[in-house]
Amino acid sequence: MMKFKHIIYLFAAMVLTACTADDDMLLNDEQQSLMGRAVNFSATMADPFATRATYHHDGSFNEGDQMRIFRQYAEQGSSTTFEDATIFRTYYLKMNYAAGTSVSLNDDWVPMPGKLKSDAKGSTADQDKGDSLTWENGRIVRFRAWGRSNLAGVLNANSKGSYYPDYTVSDWVTVSGPTKSIPLTMRHITCRIGLTCKAGNEFGSATICTDLEDYRRQDNADTKANDEAESNKSKEQAQKELDSVLAVYNKMCMPAGVDDETFLLTAMTKERYDTTQYFNVFEKSVKGIVKIGEMGADAIRTDVQRPVFNHNDGRLYMMSIPFDMSDKQKGHELVLPACTRFKVWLYDVNNGDRHATDGSTGSESNYHIFALSDIKKGEKAAYPNGLTLKAGYSYLFNVGYHYDKLTITPVDQFSWDEQDQKEQNGQNEAQAKEKLDFDWWTTAYREAAKTALKGGAFLPSFSIKNQTEFRTFIHLVNGTAATRMNGLKRGEVRLGEKNDTIKDEDGFETYWWILDNGDQITMEEAEAMGYVFYPHFYPTVSTQKAYVIEDYVTGPMDFYDTDFDNRYEVNLTNDLDLYDWELPSIGEKEKYPFRGYFKGNGHTLTNLNMTKKYLFDHVKDGAITNLRIESTHDVSLLNTAVSSGKSGWGCYIAGISLLCNSSECAIANSLTGASYVVGCIHVGNASGALVGKADNLTMQGCMQAAAGIPQNTGALLGAYAGTTKFFAPQSRNNVTWGSFMCNYYDIEKSPKTNAVGNITDSYPYQQYIRGRKSHILKAKNDYLIGNNVDYYTLPDNMKPEMYGLAPWKAMNYAIWKYNSSTIGTKYPCQMHYQSSTVGYTHLYPTLEAGVPAVEDSWNPLIQNN
Repeated sequence: MMKFKHIIYLFAAMVLTACTADDDMLLNDEQQSLMGRAVNFSATMADPFATRATYHHDGSFNEGDQMRIFRQYAEQGSSTTFEDATIFRTYYLKMNYAAGTSVSLNDDWVPMPGKLKSDAKGSTADQDKGDSLTWENGRIVRFRAWGRSNLAGVLNANSKGSYYPDYTVSDWVTVSGPTKSIPLTMRHITCRIGLTCKAGNEFGSATICTDLEDYRRQDNADTKANDEAESNKSKEQAQKELDSVLAVYNKMCMPAGVDDETFLLTAMTKERYDTTQYFNVFEKSVKGIVKIGEMGADAIRTDVQRPVFNHNDGRLYMMSIPFDMSDKQKGHELVLPACTRFKVWLYDVNNGDRHATDGSTGSESNYHIFALSDIKKGEKAAYPNGLTLKAGYSYLFNVGYHYDKLTITPVDQFSWDEQDQKEQNGQNEAQAKEKLDFDWWTTAYREAAKTALKGGAFLPSFSIKNQTEFRTFIHLVNGTAATRMNGLKRGEVRLGEKNDTIKDEDGFETYWWILDNGDQITMEEAEAMGYVFYPHFYPTVSTQKAYVIEDYVTGPMDFYDTDFDNRYEVNLTNDLDLYDWELPSIGEKEKYPFRGYFKGNGHTLTNLNMTKKYLFDHVKDGAITNLRIESTHDVSLLNTAVSSGKSGWGCYIAGISLLCNSSECAIANSLTGASYVVGCIHVGNASGALVGKADNLTMQGCMQAAAGIPQNTGALLGAYAGTTKFFAPQSRNNVTWGSFMCNYYDIEKSPKTNAVGNITDSYPYQQYIRGRKSHILKAKNDYLIGNNVDYYTLPDNMKPEMYGLAPWKAMNYAIWKYNSSTIGTKYPCQMHYQSSTVGYTHLYPTLEAGVPAVEDSWNPLIQNN
């Protein structure tokens, strides 16, 4: 555990704000030991790129990111005026991994050998690994930095095609007392336009259209489908559109770096770009570097390098300086007009010409064009006034083939329509659905029936491996799987030519089926009419041995067996991309809830788009476990769950990760009856608590990191109506493992919120109900004080920062405790929280597959804070 003496550093930063060299006598020996030594830097990203709900390539730190860090001393006798003698060093983010694991130890910003340093204004030299920035005893000093991203290792790539000029800057940070770490908050200053492929596609290249012919072609048409006679616009109209695009595009500049004096982006000449092969040491030469205001508009147009799309880890990114660089219009906003067109080449993965007949690899011969004006928000244009280039913004578009057509899906918080590139009427991809597939369902019934006929238990376990089976599952629960569900009666057993019973491949008897008009048909003929059949198992009774008989679906299937009181398991066996299809919720009618056990098995549903915004609408005595959801759409896990009676429960929910926005309560709106919510995390926006209301709830090991929750309301639980032990008396001298343990919520994203409803938080610290700022929820390491310190005697402004166990540890311990319980044994949480392995604490914990491995020291009840 950390000893109490370490707390002194916090006081030192506050008490010694005005210390100078003459005040050395005020410092004790330990504080003096910090003087004159190398300075460590920690850095956090103020915000990832404002990508509007993307979860990868989000602008966070990467291993190998570089920062040029500057130091200035205050003039003697002043705390606000600083010397002009600024020096700098170049640091990089180094990570040391524990052997055989992905756990990063001692992540730190350290000097990078071979990079530039400066020890006096105007002079530079190559630094070595020992060239840390230091600071003299008692001097007031400030630091500032600009950084460059190493996304996907681009800084080490020996290729111009991977140049990724993503730059960040910090403000000046002034310190005047001994401290071990200088906090630098970096913010992005470039604007990014990105293209990402739909599954099964691969990019060739892309560009902004600058040719007249590209603006004469019909919107949403590729070269192959283009018909000159019908699709060409007038030359005058096309020229007008092109001119408006070029008026902006010719002002767009590719970033080259950051000016050390102004901390504004710099550009480069075309000659410098053309003659540069590697960009890993680009900053060592100032040849061809263009600062803001140095050139006129004509020179910018003819001599300065335009932004281009470059490859990065399967994506294409165009990075641009987001303002005018010319002398007369410097700093003015740039807006690409709505008529701006993008040209994209894709590898044709559908038709197999990814590899040419000569064995070479190349792009398909046809390019595809889409315009900003094609993109809609509902029925209206999403960018009616064009696309504004903004610092720290990233506009991402998802491009590729699905169902033999090219579609463009902007990855955005808006409700975008997908554009069909071959037809003028943009068709929603959700309409191009394959027929339902019942084989997975009937196979599970057949295998369970064969086991039961041999004396075993009848307990079918269903496995969903693809999108079609997932859609079929939804329709089975909702009673919409079959197009015909009545008007058919079972007839006699079918007999062969020798008067023997005709059986199917599993040895089950087959029957004739009688329509209302008296016609006699086979099961296969009935299936062709829209009926859905399955083998119905009947157990042994006093007058009849167990048997299996053909039956057909006559209504919703709730995945609960009333005969045996068994909840059927539904297993997700693969990650599924739902392609933004608009899908009905599971159990969409209150009268027909889902009553089974849905096991996600650690898999992920991406691009989920539910009509009613819930994956599950109505559940009774159900369980949902070990599932991750990632979507740009508004999604919640569950609407309502209810109990069937005294022996029933609401819903057991464990191991759920939601990376999405939720206009309601992310996990559940309402839980009636005994319910568990364990090991669940939501990151995104929300309009309510993790759980809206409950009357008999156990909540353990959960995190709500959401913006938008109203003030003076609950972030974890909206309202509690029960009389159970959820609010069992807890005090500093009497803390036991309870129903409400180790739960966190972010009060920086949603200020002035409470854990539960409008009840002011007053929980003993060992209960670990923490409403804290973002950096604490993201903490990788413990902040424990010594056992000889009374936590309650610490000042109120210190207690929040001394959070005890790192949240991911405390939540993992809660999961372990749940798994050790009776309910947890039957419905286990097979997920664990993992802290960020990249850089300092800038990411929330993530839920990963696998039960947590915990240590006794992670028990919150034995901690001193």
